[in-house]
Amino acid sequence: MSKIQQKIKTIEEEKVGASSKRVLLVEGIDDVHAITSFLNKTYPKWEKHWVVSEAGNKGMVLQMLSERPNWLGVVDRDEWIQKVIEEKQRQFQNLWVLPRFCIENYLIVPNELWAAFPTNQQEKIAGGMTVLETKLLNNLGQWVAHGVLWSVINPLWEGLRSKGFKEALLAPDVALNEEKIKATLQEWHDYLEPEKLWNIFQTRHVEVKKLSTEEQLKQWVHGKKFYAHVVNPALNSVLGTKLADDRKKAIFRTSPVPDDLNELWEKMGFNDE
Repeated sequence: MSKIQQKIKTIEEEKVGASSKRVLLVEGIDDVHAITSFLNKTYPKWEKHWVVSEAGNKGMVLQMLSERPNWLGVVDRDEWIQKVIEEKQRQFQNLWVLPRFCIENYLIVPNELWAAFPTNQQEKIAGGMTVLETKLLNNLGQWVAHGVLWSVINPLWEGLRSKGFKEALLAPDVALNEEKIKATLQEWHDYLEPEKLWNIFQTRHVEVKKLSTEEQLKQWVHGKKFYAHVVNPALNSVLGTKLADDRKKAIFRTSPVPDDLNELWEKMGFNDE
């Protein structure tokens, strides 16, 4: 039994059982905490119809959706540009792509974060939301550039793999095939052409810088890294020290449900409830 089949079997036996519940697949445990927190506030009886389970990563979600077309899957937007998202959703009718870079991007927009704080926590922050916003956005330009660069560089591995890297030149019968070796190396070299990649980065960066701060934070900042390196340290300085994961769960529990999840609720059949 493959790893994918074993994971599906475990979910069906341990979470679905003899019920008729459908499965909502997400990438990781943080996604489970976030989505279930939002569901609890929006549709308290959601567990009558659904189970939420982590697959492990984006690739696992996609593979499991292929095996179980009646399941619904949610994956991070990450570096996927709109064209890629549209292609994936045509390929997987049961896939929904998060409208933000990743689930942590629901923790980094200043006004959304402020709204998640109970009154007693808001009162601890001298200067209020203005001070919080300053702390979070002080170095936003670097983080936006990082997100854009991520969107250019991170897909290169998958692209190289599609061109046979590195197995195409590791078979014994290729070792003396000079023509094949040179042609393959040239293909890899052309794919990684520095000037082309630099131009893509520059062009995309210029376009992203035109977006509003909120749009940049939602889609062009690596939320997981930004939360760990900026948000939690900033909150430690004004609210007292707390482990990043513990604070993350606490914020999701008190955060208002964002409107950009409405499409997911519709796909889950909750729009009429």
